[in-house]
Amino acid sequence: MNRLSIAFGGVKAVSDISFNASPGKILSIIGPNGAGKTTVLNIVSGFYKPASGEVFIANKNIAGQAAYVASHQGIARTYQTTRLYEKMTVLENVFSGIQHGRIGRPFKPLASADSTELAISLLRLAGYHGRPDTLAGNLPHVDRRFVEIARALATAPSVILLDEPAAGLMRSDKDQLALSLQGIASLGVAVVLVEHDMTLVMSISDDILVLDAGKPIAFGTPDVVRNDEKVLAAYLGNANFSAPMRKTALNYTEKTLLAVNDLSAGYGAASVLHNVSLEIKEGELVAILGANGAGKSTLMSVLSGMLKAESGEILLNSQPIHNLATHDIVGKGLVLVPEGRQVFPELSVLQNIRLGAYKRSDNVSEAELEHILARFPRLQDRLYSEAGLLSGGEQQMLAIARGLMAKPDILLLDEPSLGLSPAMVAELYLILSSLRDEGVTILLVDQVATLALDIADRAYVIEQGAIVAEGSSQDIRQDKVLVSAYLGAA
Repeated sequence: MNRLSIAFGGVKAVSDISFNASPGKILSIIGPNGAGKTTVLNIVSGFYKPASGEVFIANKNIAGQAAYVASHQGIARTYQTTRLYEKMTVLENVFSGIQHGRIGRPFKPLASADSTELAISLLRLAGYHGRPDTLAGNLPHVDRRFVEIARALATAPSVILLDEPAAGLMRSDKDQLALSLQGIASLGVAVVLVEHDMTLVMSISDDILVLDAGKPIAFGTPDVVRNDEKVLAAYLGNANFSAPMRKTALNYTEKTLLAVNDLSAGYGAASVLHNVSLEIKEGELVAILGANGAGKSTLMSVLSGMLKAESGEILLNSQPIHNLATHDIVGKGLVLVPEGRQVFPELSVLQNIRLGAYKRSDNVSEAELEHILARFPRLQDRLYSEAGLLSGGEQQMLAIARGLMAKPDILLLDEPSLGLSPAMVAELYLILSSLRDEGVTILLVDQVATLALDIADRAYVIEQGAIVAEGSSQDIRQDKVLVSAYLGAA
């Protein structure tokens, strides 16, 4: 792949990226959210036409040609969300790949004895050990992943592209996936892996390409990449801006506002959180840190009632809330500002803010509204504009203002800096530090770990759904477990 570039609406999603996928080797492409990883796979597999650059396979440039051309030339791929034929059996799904791989070759009966033997061998190689006659629509998540890999292998590719195959898998399933990918590479297939699970990436990769904001920032072996300063800055945040710390130390009270005890949760058969326990005192700002897929947003969903816990308890002001509906939890004093802002685009800024008070029994006074708007001067000038016309940073401020209108005992912020420009992130963190100093209790999840630690009193580090470290922000900043959580253990 040579100097690939593409832009969407004037925004460069991928800029001047080059790499070689070698037979028998595993190349991983990593980077923070929005780095351009999946976009690269979409270019290579023919879903996107690059603005410039070349994709060579077998000395033939296929850049910009249709996806079926890439497939016929020996490129196979899987997706973040599995795409099986739901009403066909596992074996029939793999047969479809075998049939596709025979295009242009002498035809053989689709369900011949040798095809069946090949399909079952591919399923075992990919990690599937269930019944081949099971309907794909009845498979659990982990088996869907393995069957999709087997179907991709059935096309007899020379290159296989895998987009987050470990997403939603348990640790034991990820171990099986690691063995499968190593087995695939040992057959001479070039494996290109996009993945957020750094333990998996660091354990099986021959080389790693690191992207940030669509540009390559590092390339090398796992040990080289893990210790690269640019990579550390991309994952943990850089030092271009430092949010203000507390001017005076927090006067801790004895009151535990939020207590989480032995909390476990997941999605269907996929368990995500494992016996998570934490507590937040009144007036604290506490950060939850960890890599993508560690379970941070799942924790926020469980705390806010959008996802029910499998076991454990959540206490707000010493009262259990884990069995309550989301709107009742809001009424009790816990409010989530979700990832992606989630404003009502066709309502005005003022209407969005007022909606934050829907569970309050008292009326919103003009003085209160003016006090909230004073925190967000950008919103004051856009009060009667449709929220959908605001910039991403302005929408984030609107979402926080809406949350504050509920008069919460504790405010949960899920990735507030995601997708914002550096200047807007700096402005946002100045506002968050001001809220902290005024005594607002905040639980913060953010991808920019250095900034989160700047304003946090304490922090928890979560890895693979479990708390692996906790302490003051200063202690966590110096703890090697933080880097390990984002970039895998050495």
